Amino acid sequence: MSAATELAQLALLGEAVENLTEVAVFVWDDDRNYVAVNQAACTLIGRTREEILGMRVGDMTADRGAPYFDDVQHGPAKSGVLTVDRDDGPLEIQWVTSRTRIAGLPYMVSVCWPRT
Repeated sequence: MSAATELAQLALLGEAVENLTEVAVFVWDDDRNYVAVNQAACTLIGRTREEILGMRVGDMTADRGAPYFDDVQHGPAKSGVLTVDRDDGPLEIQWVTSRTRIAGLPYMVSVCWPRT
């Protein structure tokens, strides 16, 4: 694949993730700080991007940092259900989180959606 084609693929993927409407995407670092979120994450959580980026993983959930946060940072992908503390009341979400590398650095990516 040429460099131009690879850059186009990355741009398309980035725009696709940002414009998802029903699937929230959170990127967080080894210190559990959110470093990127898509617009669907803001809608799902009921907070602005700036508010979320000032938070750590577990700040928005009823259990305040379940043990699986440690597990996912050092093991295979994990999934589960969490209750998010929204201003308008609790919301159960399903999630899957996996380790990845972005710009050569280790991160975790969590994909979430309302539990049905």
